[in-house]
Amino acid sequence: GSFEAADGSPEFEALREVVRRFFAGGGTVIDTAPTYGVAEDRLGAILAEQNLRPKAWIATKLSRVQGRDQGLAQFNSSLKRLKTDHVELLQVHNLGDLDTQLALIRELKAQGKTRYVGVTHYLESAHDTLVQVITKEKPDFLQINYSVVTRGAENRLLPLAQELGVAVLINRAFEDGKLFARVKNKPLPSWAADAGITSWAQAFLRFALSNPAVTAVIPATGKPHRQSDNLRAGSGEPLTQAQRASLIETVG
Repeated sequence: GSFEAADGSPEFEALREVVRRFFAGGGTVIDTAPTYGVAEDRLGAILAEQNLRPKAWIATKLSRVQGRDQGLAQFNSSLKRLKTDHVELLQVHNLGDLDTQLALIRELKAQGKTRYVGVTHYLESAHDTLVQVITKEKPDFLQINYSVVTRGAENRLLPLAQELGVAVLINRAFEDGKLFARVKNKPLPSWAADAGITSWAQAFLRFALSNPAVTAVIPATGKPHRQSDNLRAGSGEPLTQAQRASLIETVG
């Protein structure tokens, strides 16, 4: 939702700066979807004007479509909006019309229109189904929700993905922002500085990244200063078990 800004608005100017800082700071992976308002249009425009498409690793989705024709039409529209001829990752959004859309994505992969095939969801209630899906389909990527307070993915899904060699993207690492309310006025843990962590955002992102199955975390922001802050979570060692336990207890 961060990229749904009106053209020429202050929010759009802020997005330009968010993208600039993201790539300047070594970021590459951007996750979007055709059903996120005008997000793909805005992303395509900004990448084109900053000549950043070659550096970008774009993940998008087949979203709320039924049947191969709808899926293909939507994907072709996404390519136009993103001003590109391929994406790095094409995902079945929330497992919708799974078999048909997965088959289409595999066709598109064979044609070089996407490099990787993926499936996504954002609720723990879908994790049991996802265990079955990735066991059967072995997609290249799995995108799921995981955070300090929502750790169900640790039970079976993350170990299984690691075992099968399925790369993992994490969404909702901030619980859509709710985690910040839970730590309002709380100091960072005493070990944070030693871990190179200077904000709660970095702590929450590092928590998700510390799971060995996790490839990347996709926090959303439309604010340049938050983008700079978030990026700092990507350097430094994984948290120790003790540090993870301390975070879980503090956020409680």
